[in-house]
Formats: sequence, structure tokens, C-alpha cells
Amino acid sequence: MLEKAKKIVSACRCGCHHSIQTSVLEVGDGATDHLISYIKDSFDSGTALLVCDSNTAKYADRVITSLGCRHFVLPGNAHANETETARLSAHMKELGDISVMIACGSGSVHDIVRYCAHERSVPFVSYPTAASVDGFVSGVAAMTMYGQKLTYPSSSPVALFAEPSVFCDAPPRLTASGVGDMIGKFTSLFDWQVSNIITGEALCTDIFGMTKEALDDIIAASNLMRGDSGSTRDFTVLVMKGLLLSGLAMQLAGNSRPASGSEHHMSHFWEMHVINEPTDALHGEKVGVGTCYMLPYIKANAEIVDKELIIDECKTFDRRVLDPVFGAMTDGIIKEGLPGGKGTSALAGLGRDSLLKNAEKLHALIDSLPSAESVRKVLGRVGGCTELEDIALPGDERFARESLIYSPFVRNRLTFSKIISSISVTQGGLLK
Repeated sequence: MLEKAKKIVSACRCGCHHSIQTSVLEVGDGATDHLISYIKDSFDSGTALLVCDSNTAKYADRVITSLGCRHFVLPGNAHANETETARLSAHMKELGDISVMIACGSGSVHDIVRYCAHERSVPFVSYPTAASVDGFVSGVAAMTMYGQKLTYPSSSPVALFAEPSVFCDAPPRLTASGVGDMIGKFTSLFDWQVSNIITGEALCTDIFGMTKEALDDIIAASNLMRGDSGSTRDFTVLVMKGLLLSGLAMQLAGNSRPASGSEHHMSHFWEMHVINEPTDALHGEKVGVGTCYMLPYIKANAEIVDKELIIDECKTFDRRVLDPVFGAMTDGIIKEGLPGGKGTSALAGLGRDSLLKNAEKLHALIDSLPSAESVRKVLGRVGGCTELEDIALPGDERFARESLIYSPFVRNRLTFSKIISSISVTQGGLLK
């Protein structure tokens, strides 16, 4: 995996500069021993700080004992937000010198650690305990700050060690969440291609190919699931490797574009709880469900590419439109969508003929998307979530429509669904 990333750094065909901060990446038996040796050889293990939560503390004990390092335990239900980052930052300040941090856990633990490590310019090492998300080696942190879901540039791990006996011991639900996160690449890669075609946004074919390979491998592996312990372990290892490839793609790109599109915006929208009560659903579960709803929505609105595009940024980000949905977070949503005022939104580069002159290419892209039914079958084979009710959200048509229409506003990134939403707001009426 790392060799593929290094090859892109040294010989990428897109002409852009790519870099990678992760120098060691190991998935296999003995990874824990190698993690311990790596810390001892590379850092002052006595001033290392391991961060886990109450669920992953059992995997941390051996590392803590072997290194004689300090540790900090987050609550088992900790979320990557201002409360937990403040608690960890305060503890780090009390400790003083920290040579390295070790993130022992899944998605939330890693986002909290990478955010705090970045603030203090401290290197961190990843020790994932579940194949649940693709952010382990990425360079961004998905945080919920004061209720708003935001993505911050952060630190990538200098090394990652993933022990199958550890991450395969996680509940199957966590692996299914990882598959859901990867299923979302169908729409994230589609959205990236759409933006490349109509605005000229840079798209590295090598990074695109790395992410697509990871997705294809997991889809193929899901067909081989037999339900016995051997196949389950092999499948979980393949999921972990796919997630890491996706994370490396984000690190190479310098942002989350290869791995996060309209399906992630739906997940982020639900995580902001503006139209729903909080749920215990995992990030990847929400991404998988979001993909299942986004795919038919894109196909149903394919006809917009055959028309002239009329979008008014000011009307799109009109407080009167957004406030009934986002309430107290409306200021933050407007700031995200228009960070520097008119002309700074992701929609700013679109002209009247942006879709029409590229209609043939866009229709081909839309036609290449899988059906929601085929995606639901994949998720069903691994025990994943496919419906709103599966993640404790309202299953009625109104809730689904509001989620599809308003979720694109959580991020200043061009997606096909953002174009649909902007047309709806500018011209009046909701689309299909």
C-alpha cells in the first residue's frame, strides 16, 4: 500500500505535487510488537502519550506496560468535538514535553488525537482497533465543533501498525461500518469527476485509481463472505487495507476530495442534528445509508444536465432559506458556503452552459453509477445499514427529501447534489 503511494509521489502523471507523511504502514501479525519497537527506537518512550477510550483500553495495556508511557482514557462514547479536544489539550499542557502520541482506537479517537497533535506539532502513531473508517492515515480531522460538522487540516500519522488479532476482534458492526464508508466512494469519486468536467478542478488519475481500486477490492471480497471465522478474518483484513488505501489517497491529495462527497455531506448533516434527534449510528453506517439514498436521487435528476444553469449564490445562501433548517447554525453554514463573500462559494465558477456543454460526459458518468439496489445487496451481505430506519432516523419521504436538499450546504465543495439543491433554491420548488 505504502509503495503505491510513494510511487505516486515520485512519478505522478498529473503534474501536481503530492507528498506523504506516513513512513511506516504495517498490517499483519506481530504489528503490535513492531509498534513497541518503533516507538522505543524513534522516540523517548517515557514521554510518549497513548490515547484510548474505555472500550479500547484493553488493547492499550500491553503497549503502555511495554513502553512505560503515559496514557489518557476518553469515554467510550466520546465524539470528536470541542469538549473532548479541550480535555485532551488540557492534559497535554499539564504533561509538558510529549515526544509522540499514539492513537489506540477507531475513528473518534484518531480525529481527537490528530487534531490535538496538529495543534501542538507533536507526531502521532496510529494503532487502529477496528476496520471502521478510512481516516486512520488521512491528513484531515472530521470534527463536530459547537454543533457544526467541519473538516480541519490536521496531522497524518508518521506510522501505522494494525494487528489483525486486535481489529478483527472488534464487533462485526464496526467492520460493516467500514464497508459503508467505502461504499460512499461511488458517489465521492463521481462528484470529483463532475467538478473536474464542469469547473476544471484538478483530478489526479493516479489518486482516483488508488481509491477506486480499494473500493473494487472490497466489493469483490464481499462476494466471498461465507460467514465462517476464517473468511470473516480475511475479509476484515481486506477491509482494513482498503480503508488505508483510501486514507493514503486523501493524504496524497491534501484534502478529503477522493473519499468524501455528497454521501458524506448527508452523514454530516445528520450529525449536526438540525432535523433529527442524535442517534448512536456509526459514521460509516450513515455514509452507507446516505449513498443508498443519493444514488437514485442523482439518477432521477439527470435531466438537469440538458438545461441552462441559472444559479444565484446570494439566493442559494439566503438566510431566509437556510434558517428554518439550520437555526442557530445558519451563520456557520453561510460562512462555510461563502467564506469570503460573493464569488467564493463552490458554485461560483459555474456558467449558464456549464452542464449543457458537457451533457454527454455527465450523462455517461451518471449512467455508470451503480443502482441503489446493488449497493444495498453489498451492505446486506456484510450486515450493514441500508435504510434510514436502520440508523434510527425517520424513514418518511419528507425527512429523506430534506436531507437530500439541505445536506450539500454543510460543506463548501461542489457536488452534483449541490447543483440540484441550488437550482431548487434559486428557481423555486424541490426537484425529484
